Parts: sequence; structure tokens; C-alpha cells
Amino acid sequence: MKENLKDLIMILSQEEERKKLLKEALKAELRSAAKDLLEEIALAERKLFCEQNEDVCNGYYSRGLDGLFGKIDVRVPRTRDKVFRPFFLEPYKRTSYELEDLVVAMYQGGCSTRDISRTVGALIDGKYSANWVSKITDVVQEKVEAYRNRPIKKWYPIAFIDGTVINIRRGSVDGEVVYIVLGIDEDGYKEVLGFWLGGSEGESSDIWKEILYELQKRGLKEPLLFIGDGLKGLSGAINEVYPVSDFQSCILHKVRSSLKKVRVRHRAAVGEDLKRIYRQKDEASFKAAFNEFKERWHTLYPEVTKSWEADLEALMTYLKYPEGIRKTIYTTNPLERFIKEVKRRTKVIEVFSDPEACSKVVYLVAQEMNEKYGKRAVLEFSSVKDELLYIRRGKYGPVETGSQELCTVSYTQTS
Repeated sequence: MKENLKDLIMILSQEEERKKLLKEALKAELRSAAKDLLEEIALAERKLFCEQNEDVCNGYYSRGLDGLFGKIDVRVPRTRDKVFRPFFLEPYKRTSYELEDLVVAMYQGGCSTRDISRTVGALIDGKYSANWVSKITDVVQEKVEAYRNRPIKKWYPIAFIDGTVINIRRGSVDGEVVYIVLGIDEDGYKEVLGFWLGGSEGESSDIWKEILYELQKRGLKEPLLFIGDGLKGLSGAINEVYPVSDFQSCILHKVRSSLKKVRVRHRAAVGEDLKRIYRQKDEASFKAAFNEFKERWHTLYPEVTKSWEADLEALMTYLKYPEGIRKTIYTTNPLERFIKEVKRRTKVIEVFSDPEACSKVVYLVAQEMNEKYGKRAVLEFSSVKDELLYIRRGKYGPVETGSQELCTVSYTQTS
């Protein structure tokens, strides 16, 4: 029995060794094939380049290139007078497009630079530092700046604004607020319009004001409604930049904060009574339901009833808008789903080495989510577009954009 087991182990160890040798041989063949193909393409490109630019061939130089199958040395053709460069080479780049895409995709997925360097090293049998990964992802930073400064050309009647905290190192590690704005355009398509790092002092209405002015400069015109949490001074900041727009304080934020102040045995009942308030169809019914809530719970939880009473107007703004979209606009949930995705991707990293590293990941998530948002509109918006245009005309006057037809139907608000 022992002899049989010994023989089996020997066979298995040999099989593993064969697999390893086969793997190495296959990689070597692929490297050789990639090298031959790239050199052949480069020669064809040089011939065409010389014909078009009245230049002549002038030897070769060697260039190392990291690819998915390992490192290869490519014999790159030169020309005499002009600067010729094959398509697969860019200045100061030592990696192939496939390897770059792999690194960026892993970074987008929330992998740390150290995890990526280890994984790439294991895949293509080489040693790659975290600094090497950072250099590849630096190209993303250029895209971040372009994304932040891009003009806003569509009309976004609805905008959700909120912040989330991410740990960033600036000498020492601290949680910093990332401010995020998500818009819904007139056709019902969501888009992350931008994100901003705002320091470690906590979410600030003053910073929100700066962000709104920046959005205005980029082209965010004539918004109807902003939805945010109950941050002190937020509605005032919005009103300063967009005086005729409305502000809706997130009802679900308010409900959650209220229930934290309620004893466990009362939470179900309080929650049902709060739900009864925001499910009303008009402002009069909303106020009546709140008065009933106040009468029942004020003695036990005066801080809860006072908080709702103080914010009542901002909590029922959504009732001024078409019923079909009210469930979408009385909460910041659409933006919170995006924030949840950002948190999922950044959880693995724990602490970003600098603000740029954080910006890269948030940008990559925004790009991915915007692509998804662009494929599916919020269904209810198609049926209320005319009503939103009517509200827009009432707030801002006639729509100037030639491509947009003015709404001629009237919209009767239920009150």
C-alpha cells in the first residue's frame, strides 16, 4: 500500500512539473509570436510612413515592452528625417495596451496597487512594484481632470447631492468628504455630473455652494429640484446659486435619523406613522398626517416632532411635482446606490495614498455607472416630461433652446 502511494505521488509531482514546463513553453512561443507580429507590423507601417512623408529607412533600435505573456524586446524600425513611431508604442510607455487595460480594470474594481503588482507578477512571471502600477494609472488622472471640466450640455431638471467619507492620507490619515452630484436629464437618464474632495472638516454647505457655482459655470442651467439630506445651510446655498429652484430634504434620511431617537419597542409604530405622512398625495393631507403624528408622539419624543415640524416645508416639496416621479425625488436613494458602489470598490483599499488615487477610483466607478445609466431611463420620466417643461417655463420663462419644443399643455398641481 505504501509503495503504491509513493508511486502515485511521484506520478502527480511529475505531472505538475510537466504542466509547469508546458506553461513556460507556451508563454515563450506566445512571446516569440507577439514579437514577430509587432515587428512585421512596424515594418509595414514604416514603409507607408516613408511613402507619405518622403522619408527613408534608417535602421532599428530595441525597445522593451511588458505584455500579458511577459517581457519582450521588440526591434523597432527608424526613419532618417521624421519621428516615426509604430501604433503600439507611445512615448515613455513600456507596457502593451492589453496589460494597461488589465491594470486599470483591476484598479477600477477596487484592487490596491500592491495587490495588482502581485497579481500581474504572478500572471506574467515578473516583478512589478506598486509604483509601476501607479505610473500606468496616472493616465487615468488626465481623464479625471477632463471629466471634471467637461461642459454640461443637456437640461437636468433633477439633481441629487450628497457626500460620503473616504480615508485619505495627506501626511496623516483622515476621513475626507467626497461630494457627489447625480442628475436626471429631461429624458429620464441619470448621470454622475461630478465629484469633489472637500477635506476632513465634515460636509459643509459652503463647499456645496462652491460646487454649485462650478456646475453653473460648466453649463447646469435652469434646474428645477435639488434633493439632499438635512445638512444645515444646504437649502440656503442652493437658493443663492439657483434662486428659483426647489429643495427637497430626503425623507428617508429623516425617517432613519428619527427612528434612532426612538426606543426599540416603539420603532415599528413610529415608523408606520411616519410612512403615513409621506405617502399622502398633497400638502394639506401631509400636514394633517403630521399633526396626527405629533399629537400621538410629542409627549414621548418631542425632539422628533420638533425636528419634523422645523423641516416640514422642505420635506414635502416633492408634492409640487408630478405624481409619477415622486417616489424617485423624495429621497436621495438614486445617489446612495452609486455611493454604495463606490464604498464597495474602496473597501479593499482602506486608505488611499493621496487624493489623486482616490479620485482615480471614484472617476472609474462614475464612468462605469454612467455607461449603465445611459442604457436605461427612469421609466416614469417619459410620461411627465411635458409637465416638467411646463414647470420650467413657469420658473424661468420661455425655453430658449431651439431643439426643445415648448410645452403647451397645462399642469394642475394638486394641493
